[in-house]
Amino acid sequence: MERCAEGTAIRRHNFRALLWDGILFSPALALFEPTTTIPLLVSRLTESSVLVGLVGTLRLAGMWLPALPVANLVKHRERKKPWVIYGCLTRIPIGLLGIALLCSDHLSDSLLLGLVLLTHLLFWAGEGCAGLTWTDIVGKCIPEDQRGHFFGLMQTFGNIAAFGIGFFVKWVLDNDAWAFPANYGILFVASFTFFMASLGSMSLVKEPPGKAYQEAEPFREFLRRLPEYLKKDPIFLRIVSKIFLIGLGSLALPFYVLYAQERLGLSGGVAGYFISAQTLGMVVGGMLWGYLGDTLGHRRSLGYVGIVQACAPLVALVAALVPGSSGKLGVMLVAYVLLGIGASGWPVGTNSILEVVAPEDRTVYLALSNTLQIPLFLAPFIGGYLVLVGGYTTLFILAAVLPAMAQVRPMPKAVPRPTAEVR
Repeated sequence: MERCAEGTAIRRHNFRALLWDGILFSPALALFEPTTTIPLLVSRLTESSVLVGLVGTLRLAGMWLPALPVANLVKHRERKKPWVIYGCLTRIPIGLLGIALLCSDHLSDSLLLGLVLLTHLLFWAGEGCAGLTWTDIVGKCIPEDQRGHFFGLMQTFGNIAAFGIGFFVKWVLDNDAWAFPANYGILFVASFTFFMASLGSMSLVKEPPGKAYQEAEPFREFLRRLPEYLKKDPIFLRIVSKIFLIGLGSLALPFYVLYAQERLGLSGGVAGYFISAQTLGMVVGGMLWGYLGDTLGHRRSLGYVGIVQACAPLVALVAALVPGSSGKLGVMLVAYVLLGIGASGWPVGTNSILEVVAPEDRTVYLALSNTLQIPLFLAPFIGGYLVLVGGYTTLFILAAVLPAMAQVRPMPKAVPRPTAEVR
């Protein structure tokens, strides 16, 4: 009885620690946001739309390229928490970049641009490593029938915090007291502070041992056996194909804010409003996808994420037809709300994979999912090229049609899989 009570107390402790980790991560990312603050900063340092698109490319490449090496490194380890901590150390350069921007009087724009892109790449490479092992820990610490609830709470409260951060961003960027680029330095120092608080909460998790492979294997042998994993779980490929189609919405992600400036004539300071609108959408989405995941099943909900993602670029195109700056701003805010709802659907894909794979294979299949999506890291870069040759209309139409295709062949309702025993 005492052992049972102790196990329940540990599960509750881990639920709270992981929850606060996710909640604090949201406002931190809102300040280092790859769809608003970073593209705006890069566009101030260079006139190249291709380099602005490179922001999204570096994000996706950093998240996905380390996946297979990390999976092979940790799949035989019963505890993954140290690897989460190691990955999160790449958040430190964000604070250093903030300081550099605050003290940038004698630094050239090209040097600052290089520092921004390098920091951006390092951060997302670290998150690619940390996110893979973090998800495995969530799979161990959060029971399957509570994951929708967990991710719903995490996104709801985290994005409420990020919603307020959006107004802080607007205040800083529009305040004449801080000249460019020191104003961005303030944002990044604040982002670093939230990231470190998030890491502190993660460090409190009491990770139980989990099922793992008996021993390590050479990376070449691991790569040779990857087709075996794909044959073992064919439904996994259907899940990943839908995630891939939804991810093609990233063609346009760095360009919404630039479209608002260049085509709609809105000021750069509205980026703060966009962040708040996007995070408001993520609050709504967190509750929506958590509810649908627990009722319809995560796999059946996946196509609906694509439908919502497809609506955002269409609404952005409608904004150009609305008279008056306030009207255009209002419609763009709706587009960003939809972007937020779509972006908050990422746990639907993650939970879909967790539903169908064995506990010891979690990191491998999550890494395979990331690797199969590697072509997506070219999407924002291609988006920049599409803006040059076809304009924003072509870009946004493609960014609508492709994610909507994820609903063409709905997934069957998930059948609950018995929870594996922890050895």
